[in-house]
Amino acid sequence: MKMYQKLMLGCALIAPTLVAAGSAQAQVSGVAIADPETVILTAKALDAANTSIATTYKAQLDQANARQQALQTELNTLYAPLDLNKDKKLDDAEIAAAEAAKNPALAKIEAAQKSAQTDLARLRGPAILAQAYAIEQISQKYSAAMNAVVTAKKISLLLSANTVQFSTPAVDVTDDIKAELDRTNPSVPITPPAGWQPSQQTQQLLQQYLQQQQYAAAIQARRAAAAAPAPTGKAPQGR
Repeated sequence: MKMYQKLMLGCALIAPTLVAAGSAQAQVSGVAIADPETVILTAKALDAANTSIATTYKAQLDQANARQQALQTELNTLYAPLDLNKDKKLDDAEIAAAEAAKNPALAKIEAAQKSAQTDLARLRGPAILAQAYAIEQISQKYSAAMNAVVTAKKISLLLSANTVQFSTPAVDVTDDIKAELDRTNPSVPITPPAGWQPSQQTQQLLQQYLQQQQYAAAIQARRAAAAAPAPTGKAPQGR
């Protein structure tokens, strides 16, 4: 049975008012919701896998970070002549002016970015493939954890949270399924067999996970910048 088959069964036939029923009625009727993607992408096994991946592929990841920094340094140099107002960033007007002038720096920027993308894909590729393999292993364990919760809570209909417009917190068993998955599968292998390729579903989950990681990193960087102490240099004293 496919991963989401039980979640989607009968979904289109359930009236929103039934899903929005109070917790007591939901328990009597046996209706609940869960978010499979949240369970999988926040699983303890994925955290453990990431720790192992960071160690196993440390050399390649360090090289990728160095290559990323080298690219940024190169781009800063190429951007400088195009930064007309010297605010250390390019706005639409400055890019348009460079394009109108057919500034050769634009072609150099594009070439630098393409070259770096190729290098970064090569360096990060093994780690990302290992991450995809871990996610797929966790996905395959989801059904067993879900079935355990369904049986324990006597749920007769489990809907995907993404298809429900409203529900009370009492009918959400996402945390219960995650707890069961974490208990029974605290870790998964990270080394894919030769020639292994992730399924389309795994690719989608991986993309979502990487986007979440990038967003979290951006938020953290923004907070760090905001928390940085302001310059304390004293102004010159007049006589």
